Amino acid sequence: MKNGKTISELQTRFTHIVNHLLGLGKTFEDEELVIKIPNCLTRTWEPKITTIKESKNLASMTMEALFGKLLAYEHELIQQSHAKET
Repeated sequence: MKNGKTISELQTRFTHIVNHLLGLGKTFEDEELVIKIPNCLTRTWEPKITTIKESKNLASMTMEALFGKLLAYEHELIQQSHAKET
């Protein structure tokens, strides 16, 4: 994930790369993909990833659930940022 990019953009890029690899014959377990996602995030996401890891086994979470949690957290951060500006 590059600075200034959103979770939606990361999800799109991640899915695009995985789909291309699948097209080339590479196979992935869902667990393997979910574990790779936190490694793609910038350091600003560490507190949220730590919370997710501590509250629920990351390996048992679906990709959709993980991205959903990350999107919700991103939305919270945006709301907090807008509240501070006013």
